[in-house]
Amino acid sequence: MPTQLMTTAEVAALFLPESRWQSWLDVEAALAAAQAELGVIPEEAAREIGRKARLEALDVPAMKAEMVRSKAAVLALVHALANACEGDAGHFVHWGGTTQNIILTGRVLQMRKVHTAILARMANCLDAMARLAEDGAEVVMAGRTNRQHALPITFGFKVAAWIEEFTRFESRFREIEPRLFSLVFGGAIGAMQAFAEHGPALTDRMGVTLGLRPVLVPTRAMLDHFVEYIMLLALFGTTCSKIAREAYALMSDEIGEVYEDLGDGVIGSSTMPQKINPKICVSVIAKASRLKGHVLPAMDSTQLSHEGDASVTQGLYATIDEACPLAYEVVRETEQLLSCLRPVPERMRQNLMLSRGMIAAENVMMVLARITGRQKAHDIVHTAAVEARKKQILLLDALLAMDQVRDNISEDALKEAMQPENYTGHSVVIARKSVAMAAETAARLRT
Repeated sequence: MPTQLMTTAEVAALFLPESRWQSWLDVEAALAAAQAELGVIPEEAAREIGRKARLEALDVPAMKAEMVRSKAAVLALVHALANACEGDAGHFVHWGGTTQNIILTGRVLQMRKVHTAILARMANCLDAMARLAEDGAEVVMAGRTNRQHALPITFGFKVAAWIEEFTRFESRFREIEPRLFSLVFGGAIGAMQAFAEHGPALTDRMGVTLGLRPVLVPTRAMLDHFVEYIMLLALFGTTCSKIAREAYALMSDEIGEVYEDLGDGVIGSSTMPQKINPKICVSVIAKASRLKGHVLPAMDSTQLSHEGDASVTQGLYATIDEACPLAYEVVRETEQLLSCLRPVPERMRQNLMLSRGMIAAENVMMVLARITGRQKAHDIVHTAAVEARKKQILLLDALLAMDQVRDNISEDALKEAMQPENYTGHSVVIARKSVAMAAETAARLRT
């Protein structure tokens, strides 16, 4: 388990200009080191470039001024790095590099840090869900379809569905890593002209240093893997939002089956002192909606012209810088929601009784079906249900008033079939299996 998780402020700071510039310096240092290994530039020059490839070693005010004047941010940083190097090492800075390669590779390094942080929070979400599933494995509640009572389930079964959906995202995030964390470094147009015969070997060595996988065709027009990641973050956000929306609905006064345990100091309204409004779930829903809004701008980034198109890439940079920190906020607040979510078993039991026993109608039908056949049993129970609704009586009483029922099933057997806890299917088993699934997935996410 990680000793310390990143805060939202720390993640947001990864996309501030200073962090972005440092990521460029990391790429410049890796480029110089690889070129020195291949004998393209002197080893001492590469070592000096590596020593000075730190923002604090540069004249940042002068660099910023040049960025404003030249509107060429990477070139300004290259000049600042070259000026900081002693001897003639500065002559070899950015040897054959190009702006787009530096910027996009830097973005990949930033995104990898956020990616790792998101996985760590996902692991914590799974821990919290595992506790809810274990504690709620046998807590019976109404399962609902189309917002109507359907069949009895347990609260642990409901949480198990959340867990399994989260585990699918573990697979998705792992599957995208080789594509996302790739090195696209082919010079001005992607064919490695400036690197001469050393091109493939250079990118191989840079890939080792940076922990990135070189691609076969390092064209600047290849951005689909970034777009895929934004789409994946948005999809993940919809799952977090779905969980939050479910909790939000269950928190309504009319249902009241769960609540956010945020302490007595929480205020719900500035004018209605009695109110305790849901706080975290509404924030997750709102932020996930904003995250989803980055998908279309990201998809536009696939429509580049020829081998490079700054009108597209600049939009992609902004989308990455906004979507990645926002995704981290969504998963952090989802973790917070799951950690403070408390079920109310007594209210779940009360709500089970609201339908006057109709939530167990399928079980009664299946018991009768063994004697009358399935279709006839369905007709009998449906008729009883219609009568019970008209007269506002228990389904049990409506059934007992029918000769077709009394002639085929005893009152004790009928009452037994009407107990919701006797018809939760595999809810308990599934809930407990999901606890193990959550633990295994969380362990993988932390490696």
